[in-house]
Amino acid sequence: MIGLTVLPEVTMQRCQGQQLQDIVRYFDSDILFTPSQVHEPFLKQQIGNSAEVMTQPLQLGRPLELIENNGIRLVWISTPTDLEKAIANKQKHREYGYSDTYLLSDLLAVSIDLVNLDANLEGLEQYRTPLVENDALGEFTHLTIEANPDYRAEWHGVDVQGVMPGANEQQGTTHTSVAHFELQADGIVGGKTRKLSKFGLRAVDQVGESRAETLNKAGIESRQGLSTASVHEISNLSEIGQSTAQTMIESAQVIEQGEIRKAPNASLPDGDPIFIDIETDGLNPTIIWLIGVLLPGEEDRYMPFIETDPSQPEVALEAFLSWLAEFGRGRPVVAYNGWNFDFPVINEHIADHCPRYLDLWENTYRFDLYDWAVNKNNATLPGLTNKLDDVAQALGWEPLDTGLTGAEVARLFQRYAENPCPATELDWERHKKYCEDDVRALAYIYDRIQESTNRMTTSGSSRSSMADSTSQGTLSDF
Repeated sequence: MIGLTVLPEVTMQRCQGQQLQDIVRYFDSDILFTPSQVHEPFLKQQIGNSAEVMTQPLQLGRPLELIENNGIRLVWISTPTDLEKAIANKQKHREYGYSDTYLLSDLLAVSIDLVNLDANLEGLEQYRTPLVENDALGEFTHLTIEANPDYRAEWHGVDVQGVMPGANEQQGTTHTSVAHFELQADGIVGGKTRKLSKFGLRAVDQVGESRAETLNKAGIESRQGLSTASVHEISNLSEIGQSTAQTMIESAQVIEQGEIRKAPNASLPDGDPIFIDIETDGLNPTIIWLIGVLLPGEEDRYMPFIETDPSQPEVALEAFLSWLAEFGRGRPVVAYNGWNFDFPVINEHIADHCPRYLDLWENTYRFDLYDWAVNKNNATLPGLTNKLDDVAQALGWEPLDTGLTGAEVARLFQRYAENPCPATELDWERHKKYCEDDVRALAYIYDRIQESTNRMTTSGSSRSSMADSTSQGTLSDF
């Protein structure tokens, strides 16, 4: 796997050293890419040998290998001629066992026609010609800095993944962001996009750009420094009151120490929970094709209710509900950000496909751990965001390395549903493991909250919006 982190120009213009170091640690980056060469000295000064630094090269007349790791290569190409040479090089050296080559360039640009709701890939004809002439369609994954990270599509056999936040305003927001991609074997790309404000001091509750500057001027340049400061010291700074100072310090402590703090008298539901997570074909799903269910405790039983036939959207759901009717009555069904996605999607699909279970579902006690902790302010969670994977890992959870994200899972199922065949069929075991890992991470967070005796001393505010709470909450991270 290669960990590629991409920082657009607008992000580099506002990025501080502590944020940059935080970014590399958070993503475990192998290589950092930003277009302008003017930022290269700053990047190298701040991160040292923690990761390779890459800026957009001048035309070299040849492809430039940026990094190779365990048979996976990332190569920059500046011209279609470079592409021809990259094809020849891969075909010549097949015996070296390169499992996948990713080509990074600015040669393919996505444009969106909002009137006709149509997309165009500029540069495709010239780019595709050497691939066709050398029988190399399907041999590469093509990464472009001229499209946003949530863009991925196949254009006549050319598999294109955008990597640059804000590359096209029509595709999404242009706020300062950082994108990270895990380039796997077989062309699978696990992508994450995070706002710059999630790193460094800005990750702390109540610390915006202005307060971060105030803290820096006072010699407090890191969360660690803030976590050990006194309320008196912080509240003496410009426009920071005692309550705000306490919130800031406590938030920094929670992140740095990787702990949970609960509100006084906050409690989780009675009864043995049933943890669930669903996999669909997107944010407006036509099918729930996998429902992962975990029964924790002594049972520690994971059950995947799955249907791989896209034409039978009711099968997995009906199997889950039949089990719930027989074995799950009276137990709380727990999801993460459930009220924003899982619960209403299940409700809608029950109404469409198996309405006889609607009363059962609506009378089942459903509990959203994210809503309880963040929206209702019953707990302060660690992690740079309140996303499920960030919180779990901050608490010590070690995720499985499936190489998948929610966005990639949905995209691969969509591709399979459009053309079910051996070439598009999913690695079902891999996808079941991905879902199981999310459910077990949810249960892990739930148990750590249950066990925690730490108490919040402030009412605080959330570091994360609802869209940040789960990998199914955004276009880039279903």
